Amino acid sequence: MGDNKLAFEVRGVKITIDYDRCEPAKDNTPNPSCGFACVKADRLYGRNALKIENNRPVLTNPDPKEIMRLCNECLGCEHECEFHGSNCISIELSVPGLSEYREKMNLEGGK
Repeated sequence: MGDNKLAFEVRGVKITIDYDRCEPAKDNTPNPSCGFACVKADRLYGRNALKIENNRPVLTNPDPKEIMRLCNECLGCEHECEFHGSNCISIELSVPGLSEYREKMNLEGGK
């Protein structure tokens, strides 16, 4: 269990879909209550980086460079999955310099 995920990175953003929590993937249903909200959001707000295959959201292209071109980091897939699905998508944003900033603020007493 735990490794049943789709994870990909684009420009400092890591997107993970946990298939163990994704209703269509875990129940193998072509008509989930979420209606594949993540894929619909990607088509509406993004540029079709996701598609439905074997009742689960997957990447439309195996080439990481093509996915980087397609994914515009709109965060729509995560948002729609949270509101209409099972909240199985997580997005991690890297913020360059954040650790150094936090350390500096702690040393200065949080000023």
